[in-house]
Amino acid sequence: MKKYPSYKFKATPHEDTLYVITKVPHSEQRYETVGDWIPEKDKVRIRVSDLGDERYDYLVVVHELIGYRLAKEHGLTDAKVKAFDEKFEAERARGLHTQSAEAGNDPRAPYRKEHQFATKVEKQLARKLGVDWKKYGKAVESL
Repeated sequence: MKKYPSYKFKATPHEDTLYVITKVPHSEQRYETVGDWIPEKDKVRIRVSDLGDERYDYLVVVHELIGYRLAKEHGLTDAKVKAFDEKFEAERARGLHTQSAEAGNDPRAPYRKEHQFATKVEKQLARKLGVDWKKYGKAVESL
């Protein structure tokens, strides 16, 4: 068996960072969400709330990566998505939505189709990872 040398990762001047993925305390999200994509000048930040299970965190990351890419392809800006999510959460606070309702499933959501596609992929991946979808959903709602 061929042995490969071990390398310490060191970015070179020619490497570009496309995505920065971080796990954050839920209280540090920009608004009430477990996953968020934030486009910047030269990269996209994906911020995921710590759900206590690495597989759950991974599922949120994948959902956000898909959601971001599809939103960008369809001309949806961060400002438009964030504005809708904040409006939805304000409505939830007034009792207009259940705790389990997701903003991206609302027919008014400008990113509804993108969200629903990302959720389909997320569900398939959850099955492959042996994640119980209902338990995962409860973990998300618990935050």
